[in-house]
Amino acid sequence: MTAVGGRVSNHPPFRRYHSLGTEIMRASVALLLSLLAVTGCSLSGTVGDHSIAYNSSVERATDSLLVTNILRARDRVPLHFTTIGAIHGSLSLSAALGYDLSNVSNNAVLPALFGATSPSFDIGPLDRQEFARGLIHPIDPGLFRLLSERGLPDQLLIHLLVSRFEDSETGRSVYNDPRLHHDLSPETRRACAAQGMDAKPPCDPFQAMADAMTQGGHLSFNGYTRLIPVGPRLSRVEAAVPDILTALREPGMSLRQDGPGWRLYRAVGQTALCLPGKGQGQHTAFALDAELPQVSPMSQEGKPCGADEVAERSSPAGHAAAPGVSWYLRSVDELLHYLGDVQRREEEGVAYRIETGRGSPRLFRLWETKPERAHIAVEYRGSRWWVAEHNPSRDLTVSVLSLTNQLLNLQKSAGEIPSTGTLRLVR
Repeated sequence: MTAVGGRVSNHPPFRRYHSLGTEIMRASVALLLSLLAVTGCSLSGTVGDHSIAYNSSVERATDSLLVTNILRARDRVPLHFTTIGAIHGSLSLSAALGYDLSNVSNNAVLPALFGATSPSFDIGPLDRQEFARGLIHPIDPGLFRLLSERGLPDQLLIHLLVSRFEDSETGRSVYNDPRLHHDLSPETRRACAAQGMDAKPPCDPFQAMADAMTQGGHLSFNGYTRLIPVGPRLSRVEAAVPDILTALREPGMSLRQDGPGWRLYRAVGQTALCLPGKGQGQHTAFALDAELPQVSPMSQEGKPCGADEVAERSSPAGHAAAPGVSWYLRSVDELLHYLGDVQRREEEGVAYRIETGRGSPRLFRLWETKPERAHIAVEYRGSRWWVAEHNPSRDLTVSVLSLTNQLLNLQKSAGEIPSTGTLRLVR
């Protein structure tokens, strides 16, 4: 008890302090609950930020692995591929109350919020049979059309995807070999293009063919219905026999008038690759096919570059193919080794340039010294290699890496990415 003004008080000072501490505690708890509520509302933003950060990590890892394999191809050593099969990210959130011991007299109670992340990565080697088979399988010609219609330069696609041209009549081939490439003046290149397949050094015959094919304008494509004749021409009476009527029940079969008689046709979808000609609206059509050669010369009757439907003529067995130049597409493995050879040629002092209609940029180049505007840097065998930012008039390396990565991803499937036997890195 304490005497106050001659009276005895039953409320010692520590009770007043205890009441004040209780009020502070209640206010702190309310503040902590409010903080947790606000944090809970912003948790989606936190998860989004971590997702973007993980995606950026995958980007750096994928780009570095791709550049590393191209340098391996340059050095003629085995290529090795891995993939990040999964990213496991856990986010923990906890809260607590504590005292500020530096200011005990004021009973300072402080709320605290703790957050922690613990991502882990599943890295799996792509050494499965299906992935290896996909690497060495030629690129689907349908991809050529899709990439062209995305607006990629014609010569970029021709140099990256075509391994050689072949004359269908003589069987003579011209290979896309970077060792034959020279950095020529525009006048010399035009002279080489005029010689085409017969161009002599310092001309690169493949480059000469590519220049000749694209100098009249852009490549185009036309999808149409191809009518393939089945059997001989029929008279009206022969066209009405039961066997013909039965054949017409098969999907894609139709009976059409052919001169004085009738002919049975099978309708199939066909895509023509069209090279621009010298005259307005003139094109030379090539058939796209999954079998070798993937791009082959075809008859120009019926104008396959502009028609919706073309009926072909019947030809006897053993009939020679239409005259012209066939294209053979390369595989992703061949593409990586081709880029390694281009890099080797660049290091030999020969700039590997192509015509895009917007200048003559380098097709592909990795730099040993940091360029003015660098995109990424990759460590390889104790050296650092740089990739310059995309510049459509000077350097297409970033576009080439992007396209190569897309083609490489097409060889992957969920079943080929191992779920066991992986190396797990936990941070």
